[in-house]
Amino acid sequence: MKVFISWSGKRSKALATALRDWLPMVLQYVEPWVSDKDISAGERWAQAIAGELEASNFGIICITPENLHSEWILFESGALSKSMLDAKVIPLLFGLELSDLSGPLSQFQAQKMEQAGVVEVVRSINKISQTKTSEQIVNQLVPALWPHLQTAIESIPDSVPSDKHMRPHHEILEELVTGVRGINSRMRELEPESMDREQAYRRRRLTRIYPRMLEEMGMIAMEEGGGPLQLLMLAGIYREDFPWMAEVLTEAYREIRDGSPDIAERTLLRLRRMMKHMMHSKMFFELSGGSKHFMAMAEELPMILEMAIPRMMSEKSQNNEKDE
Repeated sequence: MKVFISWSGKRSKALATALRDWLPMVLQYVEPWVSDKDISAGERWAQAIAGELEASNFGIICITPENLHSEWILFESGALSKSMLDAKVIPLLFGLELSDLSGPLSQFQAQKMEQAGVVEVVRSINKISQTKTSEQIVNQLVPALWPHLQTAIESIPDSVPSDKHMRPHHEILEELVTGVRGINSRMRELEPESMDREQAYRRRRLTRIYPRMLEEMGMIAMEEGGGPLQLLMLAGIYREDFPWMAEVLTEAYREIRDGSPDIAERTLLRLRRMMKHMMHSKMFFELSGGSKHFMAMAEELPMILEMAIPRMMSEKSQNNEKDE
């Protein structure tokens, strides 16, 4: 049974590696997979990760305070939940409380990195496995082998060195494309003749409705008082066809809503650069599956953001001045 362990950052990676070495001691049938540890020399890492996303039927997301709002963690969690139809995804919190989890990750049943939480993770894996270990054995093995995992966890430093490595945007985009390619291939297989009448009608209806909704969003962006709520409205429109884009827009909304004007400005500029880069990338065409409908929707987004961003930046500054 394949278990995909997702990480982002040095401490998260150390936790993922410890779990990779420990899980097969409890559940012998488990084959954990961690990038940078299980990719053979000469193999393209993006393709390897995409293949494991498709092959895995259980996912563990290693969450630390440093990567709690990481866009990469959000992407991999979304890819796991979308690609593994019969599987389960569990965020494992290291140095965090369950109440700290918010946003898209809160939809999953999280566990803390402690003995009781790890027991629940092991039980969840065992529950969906075709080759099960008896619950009595699981209840005996986890406490017996817990010291091995605890020793590895306690060796992880409390803070991250300041020179931590950040993945380049082009690598993230490449992995994003390959990670969802399997999903897109399944979508392309749904030809009109294989759809039932309800599905075909729904696709035609949305093709007509989306352009009108996007046009209205452009008008809303010109009105005063819209604020960052426009990002949430956009996220709702794009969520079905571009779930990863919706997550990025939602996280940008939270950062603007809760942050200072400087943070809001940096967030909006980063969002603008990211969207422009993706829209002009050949990889984005692959990500859309070559669909004219998807491409038309995606190409409208930068235009809407160009109208909305100056207004949001201005309103954030004005609201901050009023508070002072």
